Amino acid sequence: MTDETQPPRPQPRSTRRLIRILAVVGVALLIVVGAVWLNRKALAREALTGWLRSKGVAADAQVEAFGPTAFTARLRIGDPDDPDFSAERVDVRYRARITGLEVVSVTLRKPVLRAQFRQGQLKVGALDPLVQEFLRRPPQPSVKPPRIRIDGGVLVLATDYGPMRVAADALVADGKLQALAATSAPARLRGAAFDLSLGAGSLKAVTRNGRIDVALAAPVASARAGAAELADGRINLVAQLPYPDFQKRRGDGAVVAALGLTGRRIAVAGQVLDGAELKAGLSGQATGWIPDLAVSGKSTASLLATAGRFSATEAKAIRLAVASDDLRWTRKGGDRVAGTVRLNGGVEGLDAGDLRLSAFTATAGGSISASAAAVEAALDGAAIGEGGWMGLGPVTAQDTPDMAAIKRAVRSFRIAAPGFAVRLKDGAATVSLPKPVRIATSGGGAVELAGRPGAPVFGPSGGAFRLAVKGGGLPALEVDIAKLTLADGGAVASGRVRVRASVGFVQGGDLDATGRLQVANGGVTFTAERCVAIRAERLDFGANDIERLSGRLCPAGGPLFRMTGADWRIAGRAEAVTATAPFVEGRVVGGAGRIEARSQGGQVTARAHIDTARQEDTAAETRFNPFLMSGEASLSEFIWRADLDFKLPNGAPLGKALVTQDGRLGLGVVVIETGMLQFAEGGLQPAQLSPLASAVGSPVVGSAKFKGRFDWTPEGSTSNGSISIPSLDFRSPAGPVSGLKGELAFSSLAPLVAAPGQELTVDRVQGFVLLEHLRANFAVSDNLLKVEGGEAQVGGGKVSVETLEIPLVPGAPTRGIIRLEGVQLHDLVEASPFGDKVDLDAKVSGTIPFEMTGNKVRISGGDLKAIQPGRLSIDRSALTGVTADSPLAEPAPPAAANPSDTFSDFAYQAMENLAFDTLDATIASQPDGRLGVLFHIIGKHDPPQKQQIRLSLMDLIRQKFLGKPLPLPSGTGVNLTLDTTLNLDDLLADYVNYQNLHHSAPVQP
Repeated sequence: MTDETQPPRPQPRSTRRLIRILAVVGVALLIVVGAVWLNRKALAREALTGWLRSKGVAADAQVEAFGPTAFTARLRIGDPDDPDFSAERVDVRYRARITGLEVVSVTLRKPVLRAQFRQGQLKVGALDPLVQEFLRRPPQPSVKPPRIRIDGGVLVLATDYGPMRVAADALVADGKLQALAATSAPARLRGAAFDLSLGAGSLKAVTRNGRIDVALAAPVASARAGAAELADGRINLVAQLPYPDFQKRRGDGAVVAALGLTGRRIAVAGQVLDGAELKAGLSGQATGWIPDLAVSGKSTASLLATAGRFSATEAKAIRLAVASDDLRWTRKGGDRVAGTVRLNGGVEGLDAGDLRLSAFTATAGGSISASAAAVEAALDGAAIGEGGWMGLGPVTAQDTPDMAAIKRAVRSFRIAAPGFAVRLKDGAATVSLPKPVRIATSGGGAVELAGRPGAPVFGPSGGAFRLAVKGGGLPALEVDIAKLTLADGGAVASGRVRVRASVGFVQGGDLDATGRLQVANGGVTFTAERCVAIRAERLDFGANDIERLSGRLCPAGGPLFRMTGADWRIAGRAEAVTATAPFVEGRVVGGAGRIEARSQGGQVTARAHIDTARQEDTAAETRFNPFLMSGEASLSEFIWRADLDFKLPNGAPLGKALVTQDGRLGLGVVVIETGMLQFAEGGLQPAQLSPLASAVGSPVVGSAKFKGRFDWTPEGSTSNGSISIPSLDFRSPAGPVSGLKGELAFSSLAPLVAAPGQELTVDRVQGFVLLEHLRANFAVSDNLLKVEGGEAQVGGGKVSVETLEIPLVPGAPTRGIIRLEGVQLHDLVEASPFGDKVDLDAKVSGTIPFEMTGNKVRISGGDLKAIQPGRLSIDRSALTGVTADSPLAEPAPPAAANPSDTFSDFAYQAMENLAFDTLDATIASQPDGRLGVLFHIIGKHDPPQKQQIRLSLMDLIRQKFLGKPLPLPSGTGVNLTLDTTLNLDDLLADYVNYQNLHHSAPVQP
């Protein structure tokens, strides 16, 4: 079958409708002409209107002229009062053919057509039956279409969205639109999803040499369609197109088009462009017909805007350009656009919150394709820019050096992305970084974002990247994301992050975390795979710093961190927490417990349940032994509160502490109270609480109570406390102590300071001698316990402390001066190791300066003086190494062979029964550690029974008494100097061993 036998293809519905309407008018005019030709004008009018009525069309015609080749009339179709079509003058030229009349031309002057476009259908009122009939009748190829001209035509179109009015002049020849000049009146069209206000627009079309030139200009006062808005805009379109061949159904030819859109304001979903200008151009070739049309060629598009606002982001200048040398649009098999494109864009003066980019430029190139089913792209590009981040504010005098460095570093930087790749396929995007993205700060800092080998930064199966920050005062940051995926409308990243930084009050901080970060539904959650290691060299709170903080924050059955909007929550279990507080000279070790902190509506709150924490003393002289701490802590309205319980490592309870800290003012206080502690043999002992109590030898029986507080401000800290002792019995180096009582008030606990003038009393000390009613005043400062005015009753006299300094630093010596006033030495000598050989009845006064280190005592410059007559009896077996100078009164010894024996015997007899009026003693330690005592005694020999020497005259003459023992006569005057020593170190050591055998615990001096 040949093409001639095939039925012609149907023309486009819109074109056919226009031609059919014109044909209807032409046929009607032919009928009029025929009627006039057969009869007069009235017959012609009746013929025309009758034919129209036969077609169901009401009409009225006024024939003005009739001739063999022309016909002129006025015509109205439809309701006479409101016709659907009217023309002031219709000129029809025709000629007779064997087959009938052939219309040569039709001229419509000032025609008015009223039509409706409703629910997607065009209606022309009374002309609808004729239009439908002509649409059903195929065109006759052998009939030449008439030349149709419209002069001053008006289309009044009623739509569901509002009326439109268009004035037009048109010329149609050979079935083609040769010229069109149309203008539209301002109109407003409104629907449920749009609102369009148009100014007076124009459309011009001219056809020549098989091509049609089209020019469209339409002002847009305002427009809204869904989330898109346009204000004070204008659309301009200029195109040169091949005139479509409706017979062959082809549209082949060159295509040149330029589209321009300007607007004072263009907004889409809240994203706004000011002073926007969009231009697009195409120069190419079209082939095919509407179902399989294809257009290919060169194309360009550009967008310029003087300003833009995108949510919280603003820009002063925006530019974007796209170009392609091989863009192709095809309709066969579905609309599809493909080609190789070059993109170039930039922005200036961009502000995104605290981020500011003074300039940013990006370029890319590659292939793209788009259809209704999918969009695919393979683009490679690069970008550069410079700007700064102002989120930390300007540098202030209150900033720490590290914070000042960070602020300077982030306020100015340069960014360079020398290579990135974007792939879009099957609706999924893949972004890779063949070269790392680098950001350099003006302070020398560097930020680098790099892909991991063999994996994109982002892709449908996940992404991976490494981020590193270092130098220039920036926190040292290392992020290694092993997998980044999109899920549930958000993103999930799994990997490790390590931060080493000094930020704010955190100095030398170090955080190491591994886990899963999820961003979804406007929220962020972090679920740790393991405990997060946290360290900080120092938490800077002014004079109240926390140092050497370390620990772990571990998962506790849920996300470690959660954030929604500005609200966040941290929940987990803290383990192995260690921190030092120099301002209280204390350290926490092994802290563990549950913590929860959150911020909601800008209000930060926190709760912590402390299961256990070991509290240790870091003072130079340890004030207390380690103890365990537990309890509850909370934060609300910037105020920390804690209620803590203390116990010994063995679990025995000790006391409580209440802590309050105002984070805004930097003020805080902790109040510590033990309650009344009960000491018992086999139970709690003071040495378990503090080494300062080690001199209180075990077993200790009695009770004591401690209460203290620490107060701190940004300028420093203060502390005070007190110890109340109702009664304590214990063993001391001097012997068992009974009834220690007193109140000790400390004006500082770190360092330990006690105000002078405080008093302790002791009922009794059972040592070498019985000490009763001891009383001492003391003070503590400069790591010294200073005893002032202490006294005790001894041997009917009094022993007082002139000065006594007991150091609170290990290894330092104890120094003091003891004063004796009327002390009877008899009991002291009886209690000594040589009490069985020496009997002394002496009431003395004097001073003894001493220094004691460990168990060694050294005395220098001590002196004693008897204040009343007394007696001394020394067994001669105890007198070794004694040098005596004893001039005896009478009788004078005669010469003898060995007179020294007789006189030495007199000296021994004098010291065995010596009644003295004067006794002086000088006491001083010797270099070898022995204690030397130099006695000077003046008295007389006073034996129990009166003694005298009986010698004959011959004995005296012959000196036979020399070398023989003789009784020293009673009343013989004695002036004795006695120099003796004793090993005091051994004596004290023996005494300590003696105390140990009687259950006295080892003590400190």
